[in-house]
Amino acid sequence: MKNKENMKLEDLAGEAINSLLFSAPVLAPDLERFLKDEEARIRALAQRAFDEKVEHFYWVGSGNSWLNLAPGKYILDQMTNLTSDVLISYEFVWRNPKRLNKKSWVFVSSFSGATEDTVEALRHANASGATTISLVNKADSLLGREAEEVIAYNSKALYILPMAAVYLFALELARLSSAPQTEEIVADIRRLPDLFARQYDQEREPAKKLAQDFLDERLIYTLASGPNYWLGYKFGLTVFMENMRVNGSFMDATEFRHGPAEVFDREKPAMVILKGTDASRLLVERVVDVCENNGAHVTVFDAADHGDFHPLIGPFVLMIPLQWFAVWSTLMRGITDLDERVLMGRGVLAQGEGVTWP
Repeated sequence: MKNKENMKLEDLAGEAINSLLFSAPVLAPDLERFLKDEEARIRALAQRAFDEKVEHFYWVGSGNSWLNLAPGKYILDQMTNLTSDVLISYEFVWRNPKRLNKKSWVFVSSFSGATEDTVEALRHANASGATTISLVNKADSLLGREAEEVIAYNSKALYILPMAAVYLFALELARLSSAPQTEEIVADIRRLPDLFARQYDQEREPAKKLAQDFLDERLIYTLASGPNYWLGYKFGLTVFMENMRVNGSFMDATEFRHGPAEVFDREKPAMVILKGTDASRLLVERVVDVCENNGAHVTVFDAADHGDFHPLIGPFVLMIPLQWFAVWSTLMRGITDLDERVLMGRGVLAQGEGVTWP
């Protein structure tokens, strides 16, 4: 019986390769193609922003497409004196920042190019006179047509490719601002297609065993810090909850010590913890020790296990191991269509002409 169940699971995994959720099979070739086609143009866009002396950058999106923009601020904060904000689309509109003007650049991101929240944000930015740049799957989408500039990645890699564009843009601005090591980090980005090709094969079986180990869990806490913060948010909320349909919570790993750790008095939760090679590593390790020593069901995804990459590259190198875990976990829970949604994409949550999501 177990052999038959395993064969069925393997068949489902084979079918999952074609789903929109499962981007791991295309990450290597699609990132390689994207870098070849778009790197020079993205760098030129950064040169233009530098020459125009842009006063403030906004990184605006919702859900997954908010998270792949957030590293732009992290890089600019760490390597330059340039100021920027990361805002959820409607919050950007409602906050209506005073410094949003003709000297601002606003990046928006949406895989569909028609996310209600982000369409409103783009139109708000356009009305303010800001320069707008859309990162979308297809250029001929609502957001692609209405932005001044469009970066279309033409791939289901809806997290990695737009994030790569953000890294290239921010790192080029940092280079122009005389920051060190920027070219070394870009070189690491160019190494990622080879890593992705290896990971796609190597992480399959370990992730399957891990998913089996976590199969009975119905609440998963996801913790991450530093450059991996947004990847942790993505999986903790927009993958584990959205696709596996389990209860979930996400928090900064270091914040777990500030109150949430008291849960151990009565609960032994399941915990997925992301560990980077950046300055947050030692404190995250302390948190892992506390969780394990108090009986939590812990698994750690460690960027150090995947090669010698700059600490800022952590969100890229942990993507495929986490995605394989999520795919196996979803299939094992009896959700065989990875792209099917209960509410999203059905016109229940979205309002407005031409918008399709959520």
